[in-house]
Amino acid sequence: MRRTFYAAIATLAATATPASSQVFLDLFAGRSMPENTPATLRADEARVNDTIVPAQLRIDVERLRPTNSTIFGARLGYWLGAIGVAVDASTLDPDVKRQTIRATGNLQFDDDVFGERVVINPGQFVSVDIPRVTVPTTATFAALAMLRLPPTPGTRITPYAFAGPVYLVTDSDISGDWGLRAGGGVKVPLSRSVSLFGEYRYTNVSASAVAGRIGGDVMGVRGTTGDIRVDLDVRNHSAVGGIGFTF
Repeated sequence: MRRTFYAAIATLAATATPASSQVFLDLFAGRSMPENTPATLRADEARVNDTIVPAQLRIDVERLRPTNSTIFGARLGYWLGAIGVAVDASTLDPDVKRQTIRATGNLQFDDDVFGERVVINPGQFVSVDIPRVTVPTTATFAALAMLRLPPTPGTRITPYAFAGPVYLVTDSDISGDWGLRAGGGVKVPLSRSVSLFGEYRYTNVSASAVAGRIGGDVMGVRGTTGDIRVDLDVRNHSAVGGIGFTF
């Protein structure tokens, strides 16, 4: 038993020798497949005849169906034996499909949405047709802890896995939040410094977009909402492939 323990320690020590310390760069592209997700539209203030008044409008959408999209990215990291760390950056820009959604609100809503009159009574679900909505190109940045296993017997295929926090970075019209990225894949070396790889990636990150404002005139009284924000939880599955370099 003691001999087996010492043999295991020796194996781990050999894995972490300076010869196995490597800087690596991965370049990849693939397809992202986001899950359907609920969403919330909210406005926290309104303006009536240029006077700001409190408002608590909240509209809940049962399900939004995003589109699949092509993603690109890069990962720079460092292996020390079987353990690695990396910084990962990739695009993430699914649009919202043309669809019919079901929504309900906490207040009376009666206005034009995408050119159609929409009336929502508190607590009642209604169906609303929406066109395809283009989401500005966004990017995610992640700090990853990585683990690679020994090559599978009889091959040079090396499995690996990773996980870590991710942050959604966008333009000025949409903000992001911290989330999680995790996944795994396999690498096949072409030479000592070049390899091909394929991997699965899961990303879960919250997003909040400004959808604009609505307003109108009633009996000479002009009213507008404040910024209407759309909150949704992005749950995205991706399959990518690429080329890796070690230095």
